[in-house]
Parts: sequence; C-alpha cells; structure tokens
Amino acid sequence: MRSITTCAISGEIEYENPISKAKMIKIDERELSWLSTEEIQHLLATIETFTSNPHVLLLTKICLATGARWGEAESLTKKQVADGKLHFVRTKSGKSRSVPVSEGLFEEIRSHLERRGAFASSLSACRRALKASEIELPKGQAAHVLRHTFASHFVMNGRNIITLQKILGHSTIVMTMRYAHLAKDHLLDAVQLNPLNTRGN
Repeated sequence: MRSITTCAISGEIEYENPISKAKMIKIDERELSWLSTEEIQHLLATIETFTSNPHVLLLTKICLATGARWGEAESLTKKQVADGKLHFVRTKSGKSRSVPVSEGLFEEIRSHLERRGAFASSLSACRRALKASEIELPKGQAAHVLRHTFASHFVMNGRNIITLQKILGHSTIVMTMRYAHLAKDHLLDAVQLNPLNTRGN
C-alpha cells in the first residue's frame, strides 16, 4: 500500500506507508449503565438533601430531560434558553442542536439563570452526590450516566433511534445504535421479515 503525503515546504513526497501491515486493534464496547425510575428519584432526593451546591440539582434535571452532556448543560446561557427549548452550541460533535423541555423545567432554568447569571462548575458536586446515593455504576461513568439514562428510557419507551441521534447530537448513527437493543421490538423484524416468512406476500 502506497501513501502520498503533501509537504508544505518540499511539495509531494511519496513513500511506503510504515503501518500498512498493522492490524486493527479490537476494543470491547464499554458497559453502558443507566438509572431506573426509582434510582432517578433516589438520586434527585439525595442531591436535595446532600449538597449545598445551588446548581447541581437543576443541571441533573437538564441532563435527564435532554440527554445533554454535563458540560453542555453547564455552558447554557440565558440566550440559549428560549422558545421552550435549550439550544446547545459548541458541542463535542461540533453541531448545534435544540431540545424542547417541559414548560415547568423551562421556567425553572430561565429563573435560575436570571437570578444567578450562569451555571457554575458543579461536576464534583454531582460525583459526590452519586457516591452518597450509593448507586452502583461502572468505573468512570459518573455524570455521564444521566445521558445514558435519557437515551435508554427514550428507546425503551418506543421512540425512534434516528430522532434519538438528533437529540443526542451524535455525528453518526453508529454511536446511537448502542441503545437499539433496549427497544421492546428489537430484532423482531428478523422473525417477521425474513424471506421464509415473507415469501408469497
């Protein structure tokens, strides 16, 4: 396999690709953990009683209601809370997206930002609250479990995986498909639409 690299100074240089024979490394998918309805209520109650941080409870609600990453929620400004939607910009995928929320949550966010001006960094407080809740999570998930929880419940409630991709802001459907197995009718099409079942239709 040959590779041509363009050098800004010398022009084009042709040389043998040094890793052309290297094999792809297979990496196992990370376990995706999500919270049950009972665990969500327990976590919210723990945050209310455990932490004095004025932002962490509302940020947790935002992540659970929209599937936003923690940093995206923290970055919200008053300007990005408009028309019943949260407008996320400068996201990980580089694409802006807007997600509607309930009227009650919208007003809670708007009032919070009116009073305080902005959200403060609260990830540490979230991690402490999760630890205090004693909810068992895979190592390294912490606040990201809120995003997984939104996505998992979205799919389990029968919603469309393409819509989920748009809400989460995934650049490709591959990332979103990690949640497909949670759908109630997952893989049933293999039974209903295989050529033995559909012949003669």
